[in-house]
Amino acid sequence: MLFGSNIRTNSLWFWLGVFILAEILLALAFNFESLNFVILILVALLTFGCVWLRPEFGLYIPLAELTWGSLGHTIGYSYFGLRLTIFLIVVFVFFTKNIFSIKSLKFFKNKKISFVWSLILLAVTIASLIAYFARRPLASIFLDANAYLYLLYLPIWHQAYSRDYLPSILNILKAAALVVAIKTLLVFNFFVQGYPGFDMVAIYKWLRDTRTGFVTSFPEGFSRVFLQSQFYVLVAWFLSVWEIIKNHKNKNAFVALIIFSSALYVSLSRSLWLGLMVGFVFLAVNIFIYKRELIAAKKIFILFLVVISTCLVVEFLFNVPKFHSLNIFTQRTMDSGEAAVSSREQLLRPLWQGILKAPIFGQGFAKEISYYSADPRIKNIDNPSGFYTTYSFEWGWLDMWLKGGLFLLAGFLAYLVLIYRQGYSKLVSNQVSLPLLSIISSLVIIHIFSPYINHPLGLGVLMLSDVILEYDQ
Repeated sequence: MLFGSNIRTNSLWFWLGVFILAEILLALAFNFESLNFVILILVALLTFGCVWLRPEFGLYIPLAELTWGSLGHTIGYSYFGLRLTIFLIVVFVFFTKNIFSIKSLKFFKNKKISFVWSLILLAVTIASLIAYFARRPLASIFLDANAYLYLLYLPIWHQAYSRDYLPSILNILKAAALVVAIKTLLVFNFFVQGYPGFDMVAIYKWLRDTRTGFVTSFPEGFSRVFLQSQFYVLVAWFLSVWEIIKNHKNKNAFVALIIFSSALYVSLSRSLWLGLMVGFVFLAVNIFIYKRELIAAKKIFILFLVVISTCLVVEFLFNVPKFHSLNIFTQRTMDSGEAAVSSREQLLRPLWQGILKAPIFGQGFAKEISYYSADPRIKNIDNPSGFYTTYSFEWGWLDMWLKGGLFLLAGFLAYLVLIYRQGYSKLVSNQVSLPLLSIISSLVIIHIFSPYINHPLGLGVLMLSDVILEYDQ
């Protein structure tokens, strides 16, 4: 029937097809600018029809875009990007259909979650008002605060979710991660090999201008390929590890885990690496404490094979057909004074000074901090002093504290406590509670160094984990 009423959304192949089609449309929209408007209109109509007829698509479609779309500007026209278009349609349809039954929604029957959600939104509102009365530009305030609007999805996802939809959700996560990981590895191979006939400048601009990610090439021939959506590669990595722990004969999970691991290595993201290690330790410790029956030498050996296979895959992509070097393990240390580390270190002191001026309610959104940076993207011929002013900061938790104060921090910490409590209460009954808690643990660490929880990429994981743990027994 129309708008997918007979679509098998629990099929991994269906979602792989969706994301491959999205990549094709992204390439066409980038090369033919007029197509952006046409694609957005088609997506809006399709989203409207699907969500109106099948409420679960109010979860599926935003989740699919989020896991694939990096910063949400892959396809856009004027002020409207793909993420914003889907958000407006889903919220409009949901509240239109439920305008007279808001109080009876499942979400508002959970007093603790709905209270914390309201607390966070109140803190965001206060931070916005502080910024407004400080006479900061309205455009800057909106751009800094609009990510928190993603929290409006939470009542929608609570209402739309059913435990029968979990296979579809997991397949969305896996399919998006596979497409993003394979895209990462292909771009990596193209850049380190420099194939004749491939316009590397065009590929670089495609990633940069669609705000999908970026490529950094090093003199030794290695290239860092970082896509913001690789965070969901990490999410799928934990889900695949869990599948292998439950069944070491799962060949699909084994292959997928190698692909995910290779992409995460090529990202050269210290934040993702550290988050992955902390999350894995969390997973291992909790398996030892609560699910010791899952521990077996064969499973540890399979994970060891994944590590070896990952190194071989990256070696192959780095050295075939043109040989560079067999040593891929020093690629992250050869730029130890790199831009990101330098900027974070230089920013830390003035950021703390700004926090201490208004620690309770914060200084509001679009609060700018000035500092000196040795980052070559900042300190250059046009700016020889390296003096830089911005309201976008890498330190995620400190960014939230500066702008929303302890009030905003308390809201998110309370939300995390509720999610952990819900997860631990269902370690036995819920089939994905442990990997979800491991992912949340990774996110908490990653957000220290890179802003994720104050962005839909991180908010989506928090909300999705909350929904799954709330309704799955």
